[in-house]
Amino acid sequence: MPTISPPTHADSWPRRDECLAAIDRDGFTILPHLLPQDMIDRANAYIDERCARFDREEEDPGYSETDIVEHDPVFREFLLYLPSLQLSYDVFGPMFHLGQDKWTRKFRVDEGKDPMSLTWHSDGPLGFPEVNGYAPLHTLRFGYLMSDSTHGDSGTLEVIRGSHRKRTLHAQESIHWQPFSGHRPDDFETDHVTVQGPAGTIVAFHNGIWHRAQNNRSDIPRTIVYFQ
Repeated sequence: MPTISPPTHADSWPRRDECLAAIDRDGFTILPHLLPQDMIDRANAYIDERCARFDREEEDPGYSETDIVEHDPVFREFLLYLPSLQLSYDVFGPMFHLGQDKWTRKFRVDEGKDPMSLTWHSDGPLGFPEVNGYAPLHTLRFGYLMSDSTHGDSGTLEVIRGSHRKRTLHAQESIHWQPFSGHRPDDFETDHVTVQGPAGTIVAFHNGIWHRAQNNRSDIPRTIVYFQ
């Protein structure tokens, strides 16, 4: 796979160091860039068309699709979006590769109709070596919010700030059942962050951070594109 040269606009992004420091300190950062509206519109048009092909049951919370760079050219633009490449280059150097490309769309789920939401979990390092019991940064995941999440009950991404610096728990194991991990009940109050923003907001997060997505309780379908 060809290596990537340093992006040419590196010196013109004054908040790059802040973003890198936030990933190290907090486990996530919000990029100071909104995805271009044209990319948002074309990606959502593709997702709309795909969703229209399915007969959705009322209980169905939503749809998702993987390997999307193979399905529509707009997602190759996500893959090559310069601010994301810049952060990836700064973290990993020139040798990194695509590990996941997908979109998800979650529809409204009313109270009392509760398909399983995505509970608190970490994305690693199952299968990767630990460093002194902690999860090293081996994956940087980018979430592109394709719908407005500034309103409440959107089912958007939630994280526990700094949880990548706790003792490692493998993916899908519950924080609540692992007291030796160093997680405290207070973490869910003082360090619990709901990632909100308009369509086009980009969040990058460390594989070791604990995160979740609850059910969408609003009338606005929640759409996110993920690249890692």
